Amino acid sequence: MNKSVLLRPVWPLALALLWGCNGNDGTSGGSNPPEDNHDHHKDYPVVGQLNDTGLVLCAGPETTEQPCPQAELPGQDAEYGRDLAAAQGTLSKTGGGVAGFDWTKLDSTGAPLAIQDGSWDPAGTEAEGTRWSCVRDNVTGLIWEIKESDPSHPRYTGHTYRWVLDGDEYNGAFPDQSSSGTCGTDSCDTQSFVNWVNQNSLCGFSDWRLPSVAELSSIVVMSNALPAVDTAYFPDVKEPRFFTNQSLARDPSRAWYIYFSDGSASFTNKGDASHVRLVRGGQQ
Repeated sequence: MNKSVLLRPVWPLALALLWGCNGNDGTSGGSNPPEDNHDHHKDYPVVGQLNDTGLVLCAGPETTEQPCPQAELPGQDAEYGRDLAAAQGTLSKTGGGVAGFDWTKLDSTGAPLAIQDGSWDPAGTEAEGTRWSCVRDNVTGLIWEIKESDPSHPRYTGHTYRWVLDGDEYNGAFPDQSSSGTCGTDSCDTQSFVNWVNQNSLCGFSDWRLPSVAELSSIVVMSNALPAVDTAYFPDVKEPRFFTNQSLARDPSRAWYIYFSDGSASFTNKGDASHVRLVRGGQQ
C-alpha cells in the first residue's frame, strides 16, 4: 500500500502543531486541525484519491534538501508515493504539475485549454493558453477557482473577506460582523462571494463552496514556499492566509485557515479578513 496515501491526512495536524500554535494569547493560532466529520459540514460524495506532499528531497544528518535515500535517516516522505514515481519518471499523468501533482487548466466553460503549458498573462487569452478560470485536480477530482489579476474584478486575487457561511452546521451561530474585508463591494464576506460565484456559474458550475481543511491542504506543495503552491497553475497568490469552511470546535467565533507561506494550518477570528479560494466536487 502507498505509504504517502496513509500519511497524507496526518500532516496538516503535524504542521499545525509545529507552526500553528501562536494563539495562546487568545487572539489567533491553532493546535489541532478539526476532523472532517459529519457534525461540522455537509456531505459530498468522495471521489478520487489523495495528493502527495510535493517533497522530492530528503534531510541528511546535518542539512536538508539532499538526494534520497539518506542511509542515516531512512524512510522519509520523498521515498514513497506519487512524488517518488514522478522523480523516477514512472508516473503517468493526465495533465501536468510539479512532483506527483496532476493539474488540468480549464477555460470559462469548464473545458480543458487546448494549450496547457502557457504561462499566466493578465492580458492573455484562453486560446493562447495564457489565461484560465479553473484548475482540475486529476488526483482528487476537485476543481479549484483561479483568481484574477485585475483589482476591479470580483475574483481579484487581492480581495479579502470576513468569515460568514449560511447554516449552523458551519458557523455554529457565530458569524462575525465586527469587521469586513476589502473586495470592492459592501458585502465582503465569504457567503456573499460564494453566492456571487455560483450566480455567475464559474466554469459552467453553480455548486462552488469554501473548502475544508483537508481539501485546501491537498493543493499545498511542501517543497515550495512563499507561496507553497504550484504557481504554474495557481498564479498570483498575493497573501498566504486562506479561509476554510470549518469553525474551531471549542470557540466557534474562530475559523480554520491554511497558510500558504509554508502550508501550515491554524485559526483566527472570523472577523479577521482573509483570502478565499473556492472549490467544487466531492469532499475529501
